[in-house]
Amino acid sequence: MIAPPIEPDDVRDVSRLLRAHCPLLFVIEPEAARVGALLAKVGAELGMPLFEWRLHRGLARLPAVAGDSATVYKTDTAAQALAFVASANAESIVYLRDFSRTLDDPEIASRIDELHELLTEHRGAVVLSGIAGDLPEKMSNLFTCVRLRAPSVESVRVYVAELLADIRKTRPVTVALDPAGVAELLGQLRGLPFSEVRQLIAEAVVDDGRLDRDDLAVIARQKKGVIERSGLLEYIPVDDGPVALAGLANLRAWLDKRRVAFTEPSRAARLGLPVPRGLLLVGVQGCGKSLSARATAASFQLPLVRLDPSSLYRKYFGESERNFRRALAVAESVAPCILWIDEIEKAFSTGGDEEGGTSRRVLGHFLTWLAEKRELVFVLATANDVTSLPPELLRKGRFDELFFVDLPTLSTRREIFSLHLARHRQKPADFDLDALAANAEGFSGAEIEQAVLSALYAAVSEPAPLSTAHLATELCSTQPLSVTMRERVEALREWAQGRTVPVE
Repeated sequence: MIAPPIEPDDVRDVSRLLRAHCPLLFVIEPEAARVGALLAKVGAELGMPLFEWRLHRGLARLPAVAGDSATVYKTDTAAQALAFVASANAESIVYLRDFSRTLDDPEIASRIDELHELLTEHRGAVVLSGIAGDLPEKMSNLFTCVRLRAPSVESVRVYVAELLADIRKTRPVTVALDPAGVAELLGQLRGLPFSEVRQLIAEAVVDDGRLDRDDLAVIARQKKGVIERSGLLEYIPVDDGPVALAGLANLRAWLDKRRVAFTEPSRAARLGLPVPRGLLLVGVQGCGKSLSARATAASFQLPLVRLDPSSLYRKYFGESERNFRRALAVAESVAPCILWIDEIEKAFSTGGDEEGGTSRRVLGHFLTWLAEKRELVFVLATANDVTSLPPELLRKGRFDELFFVDLPTLSTRREIFSLHLARHRQKPADFDLDALAANAEGFSGAEIEQAVLSALYAAVSEPAPLSTAHLATELCSTQPLSVTMRERVEALREWAQGRTVPVE
């Protein structure tokens, strides 16, 4: 089997920790096979034997020696395995796979504490792996955490080349992709677990012996499945090319200036510029915050993944924080990407203590991650009720910018009408757009869209061609949010004055 690629910097980091006598390591990486390959390289470099514990097998020496049983007798249970490691007290690397679920056991915790004291005398170490939420908080002070780097595009290319060479041993394979197609393929595969990369490549060539552009769509769908498998994130398809968007000129100009710095961070680094972290969009409902997220992904030509905060919270202590860590880990695994946190106030709203401080703990983890994240995840957060957001999230430096999305201006309303009429196979020139825009004062973009749809239904039912009169009738019969919720909308607009940058 082809070993997953390992980044040289990861080998260097883990080797340094072992030479510094760090006895307990927690590698933040969900793919256990990749951790095993890393530890095998580190062990070979330092001349240290590698043992691996599996729930179904117990402790075994790797690699296995022909004609010799590599399994250590009576190490089937977690407690037995730790007892053996303590009694041997050897200068070796012991990788405990499938182990994090046992850490809540008091006996296991006691034995881990014992190993922390014993193994500091030499280079021997015990290694666990998983995502950040798998390590109980009460044990976090014992372990040194190591976060593996996302595989580089070159590493993915080498791995795919090795896979294809291995497949060619049994059947002919043709790669029918130009350089642009190869780059797209590697971009789609980057972030997927290498076990799935291996399966995808095999499936792509098994029938016709070809790897071509038709396979790229299949791989894109598979990446969507990886993102949504956690049940915490949603993959939002973004069409190629610019998104039809009315207004928002300041926001679009801001994104244009930062696109290269995010998608090509090495160019920004040469000037000492930090990689853009993200932005917070607040404003009136229905005025384009969600569409702005899609436009950002299209502008950056990156996947868009949506986090709905309501999917995070569970009734059991610690489960909500663990879900949030998992969601961020999934987003990092498919980086570079745009992470859209929709209605972020639902995750961090300043309520009382009735939820046991969960929101505060989730907020603390998010702020730390936002400041320290190494993967290319651009965070685009949207909020309707800014008064519910904690002050820590709004202070300067958390996000790169705070934008306010107000009700559309006269010219923007005209453009919105034009866009939606064209989308429904109408000729905007056949309508009095100036009059419609004037009549739609106080309407949001979403309310204008609904007025166009309602007018189309009315025209179809008559039947008659859609006219300006149909649209004007619908506008007159509708009370927009700016009227029904006038006090809240005005309070939000007043709050935004001087605190935010208008999107247009």
